[in-house]
Amino acid sequence: MKQLVRTAHTTTFGLISRIALSAIALAATAASHASDFKDTEVEWEFKSGLDKAAFAKAFNAKIKEGFRIADIETYRSGRTTTVSTIWTKLAVAEVWQVEMSLPIADFLDKHEAHLKNGYSLVEFEVDRFGATLHFSGVWMKSQEGLETEFYFGMESLSFSNRYGEMADRGFRLIDFEAYEANGKFRHAGVWMKNDGYEVRFYRGIEKDKFANVAKSLDAGGFRLLDIEGYDFEGEFVFGAEWVKRAEWQKSQYAFDLLPDEFYNKNSMYLSDGYRLTEFETYEDNGVVYYCGSWLKGNPADYAAEEAQAETKKKKKSSLEQFRTGN
Repeated sequence: MKQLVRTAHTTTFGLISRIALSAIALAATAASHASDFKDTEVEWEFKSGLDKAAFAKAFNAKIKEGFRIADIETYRSGRTTTVSTIWTKLAVAEVWQVEMSLPIADFLDKHEAHLKNGYSLVEFEVDRFGATLHFSGVWMKSQEGLETEFYFGMESLSFSNRYGEMADRGFRLIDFEAYEANGKFRHAGVWMKNDGYEVRFYRGIEKDKFANVAKSLDAGGFRLLDIEGYDFEGEFVFGAEWVKRAEWQKSQYAFDLLPDEFYNKNSMYLSDGYRLTEFETYEDNGVVYYCGSWLKGNPADYAAEEAQAETKKKKKSSLEQFRTGN
């Protein structure tokens, strides 16, 4: 089993993609935790169905406005790559780095470099184009202290043992990936020091059973936090994490939606005051589907954080690799 473990101070959010971008360091503006872990309202935006050129343009525009990627999904239709993203406003004194579509050795080198500079890996993605695996990740640094640990290359039993060990040590899983390497199924995850949340995690859920599992957890007061659709030993399955809702929160979820159905569902929830906190695209029998989770509500004594008056100038990023597909 290969593994890499580090602890650091961090915030967290979702990132899933295969896009070749250079590392980006962004100065702070306003808001707090990422979409997935921010329990109260946060300024955010969902940009969907963008081709490479449109995404590159949107990317440059959003970082100038002080936003960061909170979740990203890409899928290919023929030779065309389509990109959808959730963006959230950066917190005061919060900075981030992103590395995309790197071979594992390069990814680990970048990871070590970011750790040395005080950043922590908070979200990652494993994807395959042809025979090559690529790893993408996001690292955060902020004034808020949250410990994370990253493990990868685990077979199923090793992952189960690791999950139990981490729970005993007071950590909760915040991002899960399943993938095939050298003809064997592997698992990877990022764990965060649990700060009082009650969580549930299940993997290998057959598609025809997922609805009952999700319905039962929703009725028990849990909201969908992270979801991964993947092929396991020739069968499509889900892995998903739920977290207990606060009394003042309301949540919704949906899965197995075609793109237009997902966009309509998102618009409906948006008009009702919800925000999109997690979404996933996956392919099953050659068809691309979306799933998502929405959240709304604030405690009675909630006061929104003040935004900085001015956004500092950002370090420009190179999107040439993404534009050319290299």
